Amino acid sequence: MAVTEEDPVAQAHGELSLARVALADDDLAHAANHLAGAIAWAPALPEVHEVLAALASRAGRGAMALFPLEEPAYIGTVVARAHLQAAIAPLEALQLLVQATKHEPALPWADVSWVRALDVARVDPDDLSRLFIGVMQRLGDPAGPEVAKANEVYLDLARRATAAHPDHAMLHGAAAGLARRFPGHVAEAVRWGRRGHRLHPDKLTSVWYAYALRADGRLDTALKVMRAAWRASPADIDLCADMANWLGEAGRLDEALELLDLATRAAPDFDCAAHTAARLRFGRDDDVRHLVGLVDFMRTHPVYSHEHTDLEGACGGTPWLGIAAGPTEACVNFLAQVPTDRRDTEGAMRLSALEVPSALALLRRRMPRLAVEPEGPPPADLVAPLRPGRVLWRYDGLDAYPTVEPASARGRELLARVAAPAWPHPVGAYDRALPLGQLPAEELLSLLVHPPPPARALPDGWWERSAQVFACLGLLHCDELRAGAAPGDTGRARELLTEIAFGVEDWTTEAACFALAVAAWLDPACRAEVAGTVGRRFVTAVEASQRRAVTIRDSLAGIVLMTPEMVPEVTALAREVAGRPPAAPVRKRRKWFSSR
Repeated sequence: MAVTEEDPVAQAHGELSLARVALADDDLAHAANHLAGAIAWAPALPEVHEVLAALASRAGRGAMALFPLEEPAYIGTVVARAHLQAAIAPLEALQLLVQATKHEPALPWADVSWVRALDVARVDPDDLSRLFIGVMQRLGDPAGPEVAKANEVYLDLARRATAAHPDHAMLHGAAAGLARRFPGHVAEAVRWGRRGHRLHPDKLTSVWYAYALRADGRLDTALKVMRAAWRASPADIDLCADMANWLGEAGRLDEALELLDLATRAAPDFDCAAHTAARLRFGRDDDVRHLVGLVDFMRTHPVYSHEHTDLEGACGGTPWLGIAAGPTEACVNFLAQVPTDRRDTEGAMRLSALEVPSALALLRRRMPRLAVEPEGPPPADLVAPLRPGRVLWRYDGLDAYPTVEPASARGRELLARVAAPAWPHPVGAYDRALPLGQLPAEELLSLLVHPPPPARALPDGWWERSAQVFACLGLLHCDELRAGAAPGDTGRARELLTEIAFGVEDWTTEAACFALAVAAWLDPACRAEVAGTVGRRFVTAVEASQRRAVTIRDSLAGIVLMTPEMVPEVTALAREVAGRPPAAPVRKRRKWFSSR
């Protein structure tokens, strides 16, 4: 159902009015169509069920045919068919309602009289268990207030089902898994989980019981249940990953990692343990080698059964790992203080020192009638490239000018669609930049100094820096630079990015260094080369900062800290510059417990 700000009850009444008109005209097909629309808007509205009953009475045995299950299925049609089917096949009807709940859990699809009156003693408890399992996966953990209220009917169904089938272990376990997602019902979940576990302590009932105990704040008891399950079935190493996650969330990182070590020794290729361990070790040590090692593991151990989020969880929100670093220049800070409707006024501002060209170009685009007057002579190492190579900016006195013509409209539009200030992790940023590979290298270079207009509302400077990041990532994909090279070889792109990194000091320096670091995440063969390039550029910035302000220095420190196989002394310097403590030393580990 489309998202709308209109009143769903009013929308449902509108559909019902049309359904009644069609019903009066004996146009049953159109009546069914409008009725399905009303159900999709407000499934618990009493009038919906009144009109459905009238339509069923008029259609007789043909009522079900008015609501066919077609692909793609319309949710209102599915639910209407479920209600009609309830009298003759209640289990199948419930299964349809569960599908609706899984699709849109915030609406009360199953909260109807026939579900609350269902004789669960006549329903196979295995089938009821599967229903609860299907529902619980989409409610949230825990369910939000709106979702919990809409689906309380399943909790009522679980109470009646466990009472009707008191000796069915799986049913009690599934009921526990369902109940713990409802705020205020954890004690009920523990009771059902304990009953299911006592009846048959297998892996499933152990997990449901342990999760209920953990939700009840009884972590050590939950761990005891899980350890017993793992000892009984050592091959089920996913139990170990669950326990490690719990311990990590509780701040007991050493215990979590000791447990994961046991798991990886037993099954070195087990993906859940590798993902969890990398995230926890990075959280403890703040050492990017754990995340890079995880990427290497993922390259040789692809997972198709389910999606892991550990890498995203470790990188999200961290500058350069999951988000672009923001601008720090005084001219951008000044711009941020000027209201948008006052940026077309004449004026002048003095800067205590010349700042990087991308920042000043942004100020001039936003405030074209403002005269910017930097003080003092321009430092030679700020206005000239540090090495021979491709130059993107040329200075005439204190003014910098792009050396490339503006990009084509096609290139600007493509970058505007692709660029973003945040990404799940460096590999995700690289993947997002894939469409930019179709642009010529010269076009991507142009976009570095002629960024497209902002595609979204962001603080001043964030869009431009994000666009530059993705233009540099586009160079790694550039078909022109990859022509004739082996698949995955980014050598030519790295050469060009290195020239940009050692060109005129600018935001493009940071973007190029970031793209080089991403290349090293992807290709172990280029890590030593990239570490040397990024490390030397950072050290050069640190040395320059002893004589003058270097606004990109701290950001470069962040890039150093995400670059694989960086020289330890350079990493230590970057930590000092970034104000991050030294990486945690490796702790001596005590023996925890055996899986056997």
